[in-house]
Amino acid sequence: MQASITTSYVRYPGLQGEVRAYVAHPDGAGPWPALIVIHEWTGLIPYVEDVARRLAREGYLALAPDLYTDDPIRESLTPEDLEGATDVGNAPDVEVAIQALRPERQDSVRRAHQWRRARTGATHVPDLQATMAYAQGRADIAPNAIGIIGFCMGGRLAGTLATTGAALAAAVVFYGPIPPLEGVPNVRCPVEGHYGEKDHVVKLPTLAKLDEAMTAAGKQFTYYVYEGAPHGFHNDTWADYAPAAAELAWDRSLQFLDRHVKG
Repeated sequence: MQASITTSYVRYPGLQGEVRAYVAHPDGAGPWPALIVIHEWTGLIPYVEDVARRLAREGYLALAPDLYTDDPIRESLTPEDLEGATDVGNAPDVEVAIQALRPERQDSVRRAHQWRRARTGATHVPDLQATMAYAQGRADIAPNAIGIIGFCMGGRLAGTLATTGAALAAAVVFYGPIPPLEGVPNVRCPVEGHYGEKDHVVKLPTLAKLDEAMTAAGKQFTYYVYEGAPHGFHNDTWADYAPAAAELAWDRSLQFLDRHVKG
């Protein structure tokens, strides 16, 4: 039987102001093993909060930071605007793709695309380090039992945080571009990755480079490639959702996290 859960929002200091995060944990006082959940480029959308709730039902305190906290442009965009920006950004001609949309969607999708192109991500890793510090300071989180799981951009950030030498118990990467290879010797935890065979963002040869670097540095890295699955195959709110691959990858992730974070 899965645990009943409690959810809330919290704020804590980040690099340039506060970071807002969604928290889900089993009912009770804890302490719980914890997982930092890092969102895709689209931000803290309902799908990410649902992932946090799923993890809470598995016995974790899930902490999902919003890396765009208090960004007024991001706050004005809907998940549909962001999905549209993804589609037009992949098109050969962005403006032609925007003009093909319904007239009432064109301005918001254009703004979402422009916002996406203007992001630098300079605060992301420092804000994740602040999230790690916040988690380490919570009395309801078990010491030395903090892992991380990220999707797409969040997958790359999960790997990047690991390469900073963060005191993580485990890291799970869903279709995230590979982190800086020069930081691999700093990794202190086992890493598991999940990638789609048809991924147009993460090219499979780059995974071999990461695998070689992790092996050379004596680090534990296991990754799986799911036949026929596209990029973003775990997100069950978007068109690229691949149920069979998502379910298998999720089961493998939970087993991995149970061994290294709960264990």
